[in-house]
Amino acid sequence: MGKRRLTTKEQPLSKKMRILHVIDALNHGGAQRLLMLLAEKAPRDRVETGVLVLQPRLELKEALESLGVRVRCCNRERPSILSPHRFLSYVLRNLREIAAFCRSLSADVLHCHLSDAELLGIPSGRLCGVSRVFTTVHYPDLLPKRKPADLRNALRRALTRILYNHLADGVVTVSRDTAEILSRDFGVRPEKIQVILNGVDVASFSPRTPPPDARRSLGFNQKDCILINVARLAPPKGQAFLVEAMARLTAQFPGIRLLFVGDGELRAELEARRASLRLEDTVVFLGNRSDIADLLALSDIFVFSSVSEGTSLALLEAMAAGKPIVATSIPGNEEVLRHGENAYLVPPGDPDALARGVAFLLDHPDEAQRLAAKGQQEVAAQFDIGQTIARYRALWTGLDTDTVLGAKRTA
Repeated sequence: MGKRRLTTKEQPLSKKMRILHVIDALNHGGAQRLLMLLAEKAPRDRVETGVLVLQPRLELKEALESLGVRVRCCNRERPSILSPHRFLSYVLRNLREIAAFCRSLSADVLHCHLSDAELLGIPSGRLCGVSRVFTTVHYPDLLPKRKPADLRNALRRALTRILYNHLADGVVTVSRDTAEILSRDFGVRPEKIQVILNGVDVASFSPRTPPPDARRSLGFNQKDCILINVARLAPPKGQAFLVEAMARLTAQFPGIRLLFVGDGELRAELEARRASLRLEDTVVFLGNRSDIADLLALSDIFVFSSVSEGTSLALLEAMAAGKPIVATSIPGNEEVLRHGENAYLVPPGDPDALARGVAFLLDHPDEAQRLAAKGQQEVAAQFDIGQTIARYRALWTGLDTDTVLGAKRTA
């Protein structure tokens, strides 16, 4: 059979592609962590990466630049649309800056992450003639919680439908649940949507011996049972229910401890609830950390209390680290977890259920290790970042994923 001819939208794999990612902010979050992985793990001889960040939250900027990524920062806080003159200035100035950076990179693909990035990046990419324009939808909560009479959500639905159906070449979702929501509630044509589940650098999180003084540095002893939750401290992550669950668990397991790794708008509220339950010595807030692999290594159980989720990188990392998992039975988690097979799943928003799940794994250590081993095996087979990058490269080139994976295997 002869070679398949490339269409005008396709790129040969041998051609080095210039990808410009546009993102709202470079703070700590799932979208940002995926962007870091795409930049770090994509083959350097085939993909050149640039990043434009709209807003002045830049915690990950230096880490990106250390990978050889060109980063352009607009440093503009987003005003409310209820201040129309300021909002219009924000839009126009960012549109110009995105287009200018596209041209300076000679970008082949513009790929957006998060809401402002796609609102501005998709039309800017079209205006400056980028060959292919995409966006990734990282979370199933697509609209802010507002009163029904507030017309801003109706406006956002209408803009989303226009951007996705008529201006973008495709829309990536990180879970099938999010794809269904886009199609059902936003009127996005199914042929525009592609599900690419997140992946992680499995080798970086493989089981290891924790640093010898790790427990002591946290104020714990060797007999303490350590639970860990890695996530933004935000309403969708459900950490308030986990704090309540700890109040139930401490009576049954006096040596139990909980690490919250991450930061966010709910930290003060969660710390106040910890104090009211007298859990100051039991629940520890570590903030954002770069040593997550070591923290997972010293922990005994990963507990994930989210009430809404895409495909969580933190969850995949815990699986790669060989940790027993208690998690909520929500669609994003159920993309990778099955109750009794590779995790213990509980209903969302239920502190008693979270406590029962943790207690079960502590009382049945052999079963906990069986679940953990199965999860570790599955994440290595299905969710390594190399597979995720191959799917993104297939999207960017217009080729099929098997072609990209086959080229990678024979390279």
